[in-house]
Amino acid sequence: THTTTLHAINRMTLLQNILGIGGGGAPRARQPQAPAGGSALSVAAASGERAAVVHVYQIESDAFLAYDFGNQGAVPLEHAWDATDPRLLGVLTESPGAEEGDAGENGAAPAGIRARKGGGLDVTTLFATADHGLRMQDTFPVAKHVESLLALQCPRILFAGLPPALAPPDDDDEDADADAGGHFAGSPGARGGRTAGSADDIPFDRVHGDCRVTARLMRDFAGVDLARGASVDAAMREALLSFSYHLTIGNMDDAYRAVRAIKSGSVWENMARMCVKTRRVDVAEVCLGNMGDARGAAAVREARAEPEPEACIAMLAIQLGMTEDAARLYAQCGRLDLLNKMYQAAGQWDRALALARDKDRIHLSSTYYEYAKHLEGQGRVEAAAEAFEKAGTHRTDVPRMYYTAGRLEDLREYVDRAGDPELLRWWAKYAESTGDPHTAMAYYERAEDTLARVRVLCLQGRLDEAADLANASSDLSASFRLARQYEARGMPREAIHFFTRAQRYNHAARLAREHGLTSELQSLSLQAPTQMQEEAAVFFEQRGQLDKAVQLYTKAGHTQRALDLCFRHSLFDQLRDIADSLGEDADPRVLAQCADFFLDHGQYDKTVSLYVMAGEHGKALDLCVLHAIPITEEMAERMCPTVKLDNPAAEERRVETLLKIAKCCKRQGAYRLATKKYTQAGDKVKAMKCLLKSGETDKIIYFADVSRSKEIWILGANYLQNLDWHSEPKVLKKIVEFYRKAKAPEQLASFYEACAAVEVDEYRDYDKALDALREALKAVEGARVVGRDERVAALQQRVSYVERFVAARRIVKTDPQAMVDTCNLLLNEPGINETIRVGDIFALMVEWFNSQRDYAQAHQLIERMRAQRIELAPFLDADLIETVYSSVGAQPAVGTPMVGAHEEQRLEGEVADEIIDDEVVEDDDDD
Repeated sequence: THTTTLHAINRMTLLQNILGIGGGGAPRARQPQAPAGGSALSVAAASGERAAVVHVYQIESDAFLAYDFGNQGAVPLEHAWDATDPRLLGVLTESPGAEEGDAGENGAAPAGIRARKGGGLDVTTLFATADHGLRMQDTFPVAKHVESLLALQCPRILFAGLPPALAPPDDDDEDADADAGGHFAGSPGARGGRTAGSADDIPFDRVHGDCRVTARLMRDFAGVDLARGASVDAAMREALLSFSYHLTIGNMDDAYRAVRAIKSGSVWENMARMCVKTRRVDVAEVCLGNMGDARGAAAVREARAEPEPEACIAMLAIQLGMTEDAARLYAQCGRLDLLNKMYQAAGQWDRALALARDKDRIHLSSTYYEYAKHLEGQGRVEAAAEAFEKAGTHRTDVPRMYYTAGRLEDLREYVDRAGDPELLRWWAKYAESTGDPHTAMAYYERAEDTLARVRVLCLQGRLDEAADLANASSDLSASFRLARQYEARGMPREAIHFFTRAQRYNHAARLAREHGLTSELQSLSLQAPTQMQEEAAVFFEQRGQLDKAVQLYTKAGHTQRALDLCFRHSLFDQLRDIADSLGEDADPRVLAQCADFFLDHGQYDKTVSLYVMAGEHGKALDLCVLHAIPITEEMAERMCPTVKLDNPAAEERRVETLLKIAKCCKRQGAYRLATKKYTQAGDKVKAMKCLLKSGETDKIIYFADVSRSKEIWILGANYLQNLDWHSEPKVLKKIVEFYRKAKAPEQLASFYEACAAVEVDEYRDYDKALDALREALKAVEGARVVGRDERVAALQQRVSYVERFVAARRIVKTDPQAMVDTCNLLLNEPGINETIRVGDIFALMVEWFNSQRDYAQAHQLIERMRAQRIELAPFLDADLIETVYSSVGAQPAVGTPMVGAHEEQRLEGEVADEIIDDEVVEDDDDD
């Protein structure tokens, strides 16, 4: 009514105000549109923040509906309601990529300006109902010539725009021609045809020859045979629109009921094509049934078994002739195998092979095989042979193809040219079947088929040649074939030989037993499987050849039976061989029996190893101690566990065993192994003493560093003193370090005194000797031992002597008289020989007086040295002595003493070094 219409207009005006598109200068809306019957009003914004939304007001339900094109990246430009169905609304939208035209005052561009160069316009059809809101029914791009949306008049959508045939030429002439597709001028293909250049394959038809209005069939009516301007009857229109509506809202039952009365096959085919796009297989099956396409329906039903839904849709597309859509669907779901089959079925072999080579290589061979069969069917034999080669089936299919075609000469040329062993063998068999053994042998030889050559030679009775060939070849089957020939001819030895070469030992053994060939039986039994070895052993035992039976029983793993034979018949040599072959996994009882046997016969080394393997470690160790059997590291590890045990009693037994092993190893001179076992037993001192005897300095230093024991540090330092520590600073540093770690100042002081003595006696370096004596004094001063004061006083006096002598040597040139006085005083000091060599004191003065040509004084000092029995050679140069004596007119006395009192005392002091060795050796008595 008029009141209802006014109410609706007021509500739409209110909507415009809410959206902010009704004021002057602000974004404006298009003129509201109403469907047939006036049941609703709609408005679309031209610009602004909410420009992507179409609003619909339902008058009957007093409800607002909206559809947002922003999710599609589009902006609505124009919209129109269908003239017959109040539910159907069409909207012309523009994608953001399209060029913007110049807007008019009300936000609308002139119709002529809205033509877009390059496209960018789409049409979307919507169903508007109060129950389901706005639902998109279809969307498609419009042709480039379209300028605006005029109206919807089911089954067509009308557009305004200059058709390509009437438009002036521009840069896109080629594109315009493509859009026209020959259907804008009323060509025969325009009615119900398909235009390759238009979107969705539905053409835009010109209403009249020179008219600016074009029409496009709606998707649901594609395939209906309509003349230009004609319309469908009301029943079909209502049925198809209802079908589309129910399909859009997802109500398949009502959709099917809406169209089941339609009998047009083209309509059902079009609906089936729509199902490809909507991917509704269930609806497609109904369409195929109404089309009467039983084969297509069966194919689609079988395709349902595929796990990918797209594969079933692709099969539907194939049945409808939509191969490009099917290819796209197969590629989308990754079913390249089905795509390959489709290309093959369509005869598109280039595309099928390219697909297999680039993306579906797993089916490359099968594709080439099918292509080869296709070529064979066309009679292109050479091309088919090449394809069979690429498929890898040429060894069987090419001979079959040539033979079937009767082209034997061509086949022989192909075989000779290929040189493939399988093909050569095929031709050899063919020649043999035709009674040409000479040709067959030649081709078998080229194929390196020894078995076939031996077989042909045997058939010809040329066994000697066959034997030479089999012996020269490694082909087992050829040897077996020849062996059967020899057996059939009653030649057992030759047959056994070739059965053995063929590794058919059971046949060889059978012949050997049948003909009593024992030597051959034993030799081949040693190479045969276990069962055959056992059978041969029983055979030899029954014949009384016990040594061979024992050997084979052992080889077959029946050690106990072999031992029983050895024990019963006293087979000592065989028993020794069995013992050598036993391992740790052998039965302990077997090991014990063998050990007792060797013990009774005095074979102690073998007994020890067997006791160790049997776990009788105590017996093994006792034998090592009693009979001095060398203990190897492997034996020692087996005799006693190296890991500490939680059980106190077991741990005590373990320690006792380790100490016993270590003591035995030390007596045998295996000091390193003894050290290891003493360490595992926890006796690090004895371990160190054994290590000292080994003389391995690096290991001694390492062991002392990690042991953290005072006694071990002292032992290590004492040992290092025996080395050339003067030329090895590392050793000297370790000696001092060990003594300091052990807090042994007396030993440290003694070492420094020894250092001072070495510097004096061997190098006459009193400066270093003075440093060593000062270090010794420092060590004694910090000690808390009995007699410390006396030791300190003695060291202080020695330091004083050396300091005075060093000072005298420094003032030889500056104050020689003071030097002489100091030397004379030192010669008169008590115990000077313990610190300074008297010969060095005399030598200092003699050399000075000689340099001053005071030969009388020098001669007098030399005579004093001789009087004190001091050897002259270590202190004075022979030329100097000769010069002094010749200058005073005297002759050197013959028989100058070689050793003075000082040297005798020094040698007596060196005896103290032997204490170090005594400390190392004294533990022998402790053990």
